[in-house]
Amino acid sequence: MKDYIARAYKLAKQERDKHESEISEAYLYTRPNRDIYRKDANATDRTKIFDSTAPDGVQTLVSTILNLLIPQNQQWATLSVREDLKERVATDVKKALDVANRRVFKTIRDSNFYIAASEALTDAVISGCGCIGMYEDKNIDFVAVPSHQLYFLDNHQGEIETVFREHELPGHYLLENFIDMLPEEMKKLCGADPYKTHKVLESCLRLPNASEFTYTVQVGKEMTILKQTSMPVQMFTTFRFGKTVGDMWGTSPVREALPHIRVVNEAQMLFMEAASYLALGSWQVNSDTAVNFANMKLRPGDVITVDSPLQAIPFPGQLNITEATINDHRAMIRRMLFNDAILPPDESKYQTATEVQIRQSEFYRRIGPSGLRLEQEFLRPLVGNLIKRLQMRGEVEDFARFGEISELVVNSAVKRGIALTEITRDLQLVQTITQLGPNALVNLDLQKLARKILRDGDMSPEVLKTEAEVQETLDQQSQQEQAQQLQALAQQLQDQNQPPSV
Repeated sequence: MKDYIARAYKLAKQERDKHESEISEAYLYTRPNRDIYRKDANATDRTKIFDSTAPDGVQTLVSTILNLLIPQNQQWATLSVREDLKERVATDVKKALDVANRRVFKTIRDSNFYIAASEALTDAVISGCGCIGMYEDKNIDFVAVPSHQLYFLDNHQGEIETVFREHELPGHYLLENFIDMLPEEMKKLCGADPYKTHKVLESCLRLPNASEFTYTVQVGKEMTILKQTSMPVQMFTTFRFGKTVGDMWGTSPVREALPHIRVVNEAQMLFMEAASYLALGSWQVNSDTAVNFANMKLRPGDVITVDSPLQAIPFPGQLNITEATINDHRAMIRRMLFNDAILPPDESKYQTATEVQIRQSEFYRRIGPSGLRLEQEFLRPLVGNLIKRLQMRGEVEDFARFGEISELVVNSAVKRGIALTEITRDLQLVQTITQLGPNALVNLDLQKLARKILRDGDMSPEVLKTEAEVQETLDQQSQQEQAQQLQALAQQLQDQNQPPSV
């Protein structure tokens, strides 16, 4: 067991080694305090940042994803009855699923999930991968695993199954939680200096021919196993912002924008240096005196006696070229970080409702592939793991007795945005068809179209009628119309049979 984990860990480190230099550079230009080599450094190095476009773009993109993908005021995932079985499933099953959904999202809202999600998404936007660990005590807590602690492997289907977290814990934590399993030598070290940190390796992987995951905690240079347990779900939810075919580690918009980020920072540094010469100038003088002008400091009001006057040194460079270069590359950085799709231009102070809708549609369209990957690798596994853990704790009913009738539906805002685009297209087609005359609408089932628009538009299922209820309402309306027509006809006959008034 220990040897198998060691071999898998070595392979995972080799996979990350291929990208570490580029990932480190991406952090140095955006979030130096989160650098993948941060554990080896004594201080944060911010000397490479001369322009704030990329750091600000990362923050804007993460905030936008949080607001649109997993908004705090919406239930963005539900355990629901399969669409093709909704009409035939009993009401008590639907109520049980509804209770489970409320419990799941109460756990999410009452925990630190959104803080952990923002940190993990920041890592994904910069390095290409993010990870959230789900730890249990009295409650379920979410912990963002930083990139410098994360190693992983995927299986033949591209799913991340083997995850390692390498970090350090103080001695008093080890004594409090693993006192019975610590080697004697480690106990002495922890007791002598409770605040000294020790290397800890957490791993969660599926062993060959095993149906469940094995979670292991190892400590020290000898990698002594302190804890090992089986669990039906993965301990860590690891996801990628994007992925290149054949590559295990994910890609990110910051890494793809690195050429522009390098140029804009270098150009900004040159611009600042040139601006300092324009502001302070550089001077020369021809003199046979013993005055060393290199050591002199000119201050306002000083009177300097020299044989010949100081003359400004002309510079042939043009600042407007550097400034144009900076603006061009800033625009490319904003575009590659999707900021131009969601934010108005600098000269625009206000946005109309139509402009907001258009910008959101454009953001949905451009981030669509990455948004769907985040949904598939991040939201769906995380909610599924949380449901299983709540079932194991007895806080949510086990739905195994429901068979294959239920499914996990992740309805993120990005997915809804794509659906709204389709709705707009459908309505435009209907408007085009109506121009061909009233008979052209015979080709459409308007009832089905209405239900599709309501479903794709994320109308709350609590207020939607079933197809049987809709048909019953239509029948009642038809009967009422027939009754009104008969009543009107009877009234007309009665008026005709009345004798004329004198």
